[in-house]
Amino acid sequence: MLGPDSLAWWWMLGSVGEVGKTTNDAVTARETARKRLLALNADRAARDARIEAAAAKVITTAGKLTDATAAADSAQADARTRYEAALTRIAATYAAAVSKAEPAVAAGLVELTAEKLSPADVAALTDLPVAEVKRLLKSAPAASSAPAATVAAPVPVATVAVLPVAVDSVPADAAALAG
Repeated sequence: MLGPDSLAWWWMLGSVGEVGKTTNDAVTARETARKRLLALNADRAARDARIEAAAAKVITTAGKLTDATAAADSAQADARTRYEAALTRIAATYAAAVSKAEPAVAAGLVELTAEKLSPADVAALTDLPVAEVKRLLKSAPAASSAPAATVAAPVPVATVAVLPVAVDSVPADAAALAG
């Protein structure tokens, strides 16, 4: 029989103690795992909340960026339209000024060529390019039949091309120095 005197009883106590210890360790391990899982789930929930908040912030900001980009594109298109309209007005003003001034310049060039000056000499006198002088002379109406103005003293063409003053205002001593 198993009684307190029996060796088998002591052996069973040791054996039962081991079984209880193993069961107790398993329960403790499961409880530790359950606590860790709850903490992990709590961390996951907090992480999910942070991810959701950050994603919402990005989506909201991206919407604002899209709106700002659309507004900037619209402003740029408006500015481009105003710029092109201004360029058109400037071109029209320029064309009107040129069409008004060119006939007067061409008439003056015709007067200079009536004095037997070559287009190169006229260009040197007027600081215009030779090509521009020739173009304006072609666009000028035919020279009038009025006689050319008389000059007090004939001045050589080379002297006229060098002097920066009008032919009528050349002093006599300057003409002597040049000749």
